[in-house]
Amino acid sequence: MWNDFHELISNKKRFLISSHLSLDGDSVGSQIAMRWYLESLGKEVVVYNCDSVPRKFAFLSGAESFSTQIPEDRFDVVVVLDCSNLHRLGWEVATAAPLMANIDHHRDNTCFGSVNIVDNHAAATGEIIYRFFTEEGINYPPFVAEALYAAILTDTGGFRFSNTSSTILKICSELADRGADCSAIYERIYASHSPEGLLLQSRIWATLRYHLGGKVCSMELPLSLLDELGARYSDSEGMADFTITAEGVEVGMMIKYNDTESHFSLRSKGTIDVGRIAQKIPGGGGHFSAAGCTIEQPFDRAFSYMLEILAGELG
Repeated sequence: MWNDFHELISNKKRFLISSHLSLDGDSVGSQIAMRWYLESLGKEVVVYNCDSVPRKFAFLSGAESFSTQIPEDRFDVVVVLDCSNLHRLGWEVATAAPLMANIDHHRDNTCFGSVNIVDNHAAATGEIIYRFFTEEGINYPPFVAEALYAAILTDTGGFRFSNTSSTILKICSELADRGADCSAIYERIYASHSPEGLLLQSRIWATLRYHLGGKVCSMELPLSLLDELGARYSDSEGMADFTITAEGVEVGMMIKYNDTESHFSLRSKGTIDVGRIAQKIPGGGGHFSAAGCTIEQPFDRAFSYMLEILAGELG
C-alpha cells in the first residue's frame, strides 16, 4: 500500500499536513514524524491545524512550527493524518491541493483520499508511520522517535487500553532505543499541569454524576469556565478517561458545551461500542472504547438525548 503513497509524493514539491480538531498526542506526534520524513526528501512542508497544539504536547520538538493560520497558497498534496472524515478537520480542505493522502487508524474512516492508508487494527496513526519507517529502512532521529512514542502512548491511554498489545510494547521499546525518553514524556503529558489547568480539573471533578443505575458516569465542562479561570481548552484533555474508572460503570462521558452545542467524549470499558453510539450523531465516530460526537443543542437537551440513546444500548 505504500507504493501508492510513494507514487503520490514523487515529483511533488509542496505539501500541506493537517489533522483533526482538538489535537491529541497521536495527531501531534504523527504530524511531526510525517513532516520530518517529507522534509528529509527535500519537500516544502507546512503543517496547519484549526486548533493549536495543547500545552502538554508543546514540548515535542517540531510542534512549535505548527500553524493555526489557514494557508492561502495552493499545494501539490495534502496529507491528512489521524482523521476519519474531512468534516473532522474543521476547515475546507478540498481547494488546498488536487491530491490527498489519508493515513489513519479509525475504523469509520471514509477513505476520502486519492491514496488511503487505513489500518483500523493499529493502536495509533503513529504506529502506522512507525511501521512505514521500519519497512522502508528509514533511519529517523531521536525527536521523531519521541513524537511517535507520544502518539502511541496517548492513544493507548498510557498503555491502559485494550489496544496495548505485546507488539505495541515492543514498538515502544525500539522507540526508546532510538532516543525516546519514556519517563520524561510520561511526566510532561500526564504529570505536568499549569495552576489554572489543575484548578479547572478540580471544577470538572465536582460535576461528576452517575446515571442509569450507576452504569453511566458523566462529567461536565461549561466552556465559559475557561475564561473564568484563565485555563485552556486543552487543560481538560484526558478527563474523559476517568469517567469509566468507577466500579459498575460501563459508559463514561465528558461533555464540553456552550449555549448552542455540546461535545461528548465517550468512553467504554469494552462491553459497549461507543464508536457506534457516536455514529448515531452526524459527524460523530471513533473507536469501540473511545469516541466523540457533537450535538448542536444546548447542554440540557443534548444530555437528555444522549441518555436516551445510552438507555437503549444498556437495556
